Amino acid sequence: MTRPNERRALVTGGHGFLGSHLVDLLLEQGVRVRCLLRPDRPERALGGRPVEVARGDLRGGKGLEDAVRGVDLVFHVAGLIAARSPAEFREVNAHGTARLAAAAAGHADGLGRFVLVSSQAAAGPSPDGRPVTEDLPPHPLTHYGRSKLLGEEAVRAAGIPFTIVRPPAIYGPRDLALLPLFRLASLGLAPGLEGPGRRFNLLHARDVARGILLSAEAEGARGRTYFLSDGKGYGYPEVARSMGRAFGRGSRRIPVPDFLLDLAAAVSDEVMGLLGRAPVFSRDKAREMKARFWLCSAARAEADLGWRPLVALDDGIRETAEWYGRNGLLGRR
Repeated sequence: MTRPNERRALVTGGHGFLGSHLVDLLLEQGVRVRCLLRPDRPERALGGRPVEVARGDLRGGKGLEDAVRGVDLVFHVAGLIAARSPAEFREVNAHGTARLAAAAAGHADGLGRFVLVSSQAAAGPSPDGRPVTEDLPPHPLTHYGRSKLLGEEAVRAAGIPFTIVRPPAIYGPRDLALLPLFRLASLGLAPGLEGPGRRFNLLHARDVARGILLSAEAEGARGRTYFLSDGKGYGYPEVARSMGRAFGRGSRRIPVPDFLLDLAAAVSDEVMGLLGRAPVFSRDKAREMKARFWLCSAARAEADLGWRPLVALDDGIRETAEWYGRNGLLGRR
């Protein structure tokens, strides 16, 4: 049996938002961490963490066999959340995952677990407001969600010991996706995105990282899929008020009707397409935002893994706002 301080883990996406929190947690646990970096990405992207660097690329598979050699655990966190086309999503989130899983099957002798960090988007939103469970058939709403589901299928077919984790929307220090909302909140403004009773799950990145690690350690988690959720469905006004409290001020609502979301998404898609760049805000993203219920159940993770979220929304939002402030990301208020 490998002792905790002898474990070796490969983390893809360790330079990113969620991946960096997972790397921090692994290092705290005494795990020896190797991070996969593309050949063109500088090592400083890892923030000076004491990790081994493996050079490789999910596109084409170069370097993946060497990256998985000698590791006990593989945490596949990397993936595209914005792409120029559905084919680009599939190339990384589906085919790239298949390449990494195949490398692990053939070259990671003694592999204990391959943990795929998928997404709630792979399952799709709840059709009726009841939290979806892992046993329900998935109905992804977007090209991103469909590509993540294809990645899940590739891992299941690879013949390796695996676990799949489907986090919901994530926030916390180092996240840049929600930065525009925090900037508005720092000015006392909040976009009115709530729609007719829309609710969604939201978790702090550290809580998600703990769930990912627990899923790798639990023997009963082999071959299983897990949602993570705090059991609460948040609305945009609720999150906006929490952001306002973090800055010690109220929030003035700015109505944003759905047709404006659609218009902004269409313009973004067209402009970024002309520039040859992946749109951060797209028609797919607008479709996700307009879905009424992004709700899932974490009952299986609680029962199998003993996982519970530890970071309350107000505490996590305040911590995130302070991190933005310390790093000069809020601008002049």
